[in-house]
Amino acid sequence: MKKIIKSMDYPLVTALFVLCALGVIMVYSASMAPALLKYKVASDYFFKRQLMFLVTGAAGCFIVMRFSYSILKKRVVALIIYISSIGLLGIARIMGEVVNNAKAWVFGFQPSEFIKLGIIIVLARFYAKRQETDLPIWRGAGVVWGFVLLVVILVVLQPDMGTGLLIMSIAATMTLCSGIRIGVNLKRIGLLAPLWLPLGYFAALAVLTDEQISRFTAFINPFLSPEDDGFHLINSFVAIADGGLKGLGLGDSEQKWGYLPEPHTDFIMAIISEELGVLGVAVVLASLAFIVLRAFQVARKCTDPFGSLLAIGIGSMIGIQAVVNIGGITGALPLTGVPVPFVSYGGSSLIINLAAMGVLLNISAQVKQQEQKRKPQQQKNQQRHLVVVK
Repeated sequence: MKKIIKSMDYPLVTALFVLCALGVIMVYSASMAPALLKYKVASDYFFKRQLMFLVTGAAGCFIVMRFSYSILKKRVVALIIYISSIGLLGIARIMGEVVNNAKAWVFGFQPSEFIKLGIIIVLARFYAKRQETDLPIWRGAGVVWGFVLLVVILVVLQPDMGTGLLIMSIAATMTLCSGIRIGVNLKRIGLLAPLWLPLGYFAALAVLTDEQISRFTAFINPFLSPEDDGFHLINSFVAIADGGLKGLGLGDSEQKWGYLPEPHTDFIMAIISEELGVLGVAVVLASLAFIVLRAFQVARKCTDPFGSLLAIGIGSMIGIQAVVNIGGITGALPLTGVPVPFVSYGGSSLIINLAAMGVLLNISAQVKQQEQKRKPQQQKNQQRHLVVVK
């Protein structure tokens, strides 16, 4: 316990605390209206559940933080991730609960949220082993990337295009940061673009549902159908514009009263903008940016390839989720239903993000301990150098 307290990354913990605290407050404010009007439950129903999820996730974060992240590198962990991921997604496909038109829930949780961290662990282990042993990239790549693609396909078929693209983005980021020459000729890929683009277009039409296609058309110009496909995005614009610099005040949002769907999940940043203004949004964005940049800083300082890649994967997961959600409510990207990390309502998302932060804090603590061990040796070397110069 003393080691944990001494080596704790307190700036990272502070940013995390700010996001979680603000998230619980805003879930209470944003969920009051839909709780009463849509779900016919008490106004504090979602607040109490989010508070319960936060306590559970914080306990999980602390437990994960106490054990060395190197445990995750063991082969048995990868096998468990392979089997459980495919198994849970298969069960969800057959007998999953339908929520928001997606068959994505099993036993009260969303497997795809937990699988994101699993894929980060699997890819970090795979690329770290290639760096440590100089194994060729193609050896074992079929199994790992076959697993990633199978997971993405099963998630997209739920249908949950947003999470599927998020998983692919995380995997691509980790691959680019793995330090391994992939041997792909980008010029040849560019020459084949006229062939791949039409194929990708028709493949998207075959996979996307009518609702998902409508999100793309609304993204291009929501004002073409202001009372249909573009209704929610336009009201998100109204919420952001009404908030101004200081906001209307906590609890005073008008758009949460039936104008925005799920204001406590997908559109919670619009509610934050309306109630707390630019200043409230700035606090959220600054905290998220700090966590992402801190993760990359930890990755740069970590001498262990596995720990470094884990930190990159966790940072990219949080950063990409934030960009996709905020891009959706501002019209910069199509709406995908991806939540804001630590802020949006959702037990699966909050618990797995806090568990991931536990891993990141563990890596950061070990990096700090290694730096403290190196300091006396560096001081001795400097003293010897001074003696030699004299």
